[in-house]
Amino acid sequence: MTTRRHFLKTAAVAGPAALATPSIVRAQTAIKWRMQTYAGSALGEQVTKPAVDFINNAANGEMEIELFYADQIVPTGELFQAMQRGTIDAVHSDDDSMASPTPLQQF
Repeated sequence: MTTRRHFLKTAAVAGPAALATPSIVRAQTAIKWRMQTYAGSALGEQVTKPAVDFINNAANGEMEIELFYADQIVPTGELFQAMQRGTIDAVHSDDDSMASPTPLQQF
């Protein structure tokens, strides 16, 4: 049977040690995102790919963004609708693709 005194003595010893040890949770598998840019491969290689490569390197294998160029998955005019539907996970857009209509979703 645990008494109040026993609990307090145990907590006094274990408490500081538990607080001093940071708890780092790591994903068992890497998070994978599909990202499509409005840019074609020539512009995307210069503009979008360096940013995606930087993020992938900084994530140390815990996250990986797979880059797709204009119209590879969905037409550029449908980027944001595709993201709302979950077809893609991230978008790199310009003024024209940002103007694409996105209906509000009801939750």
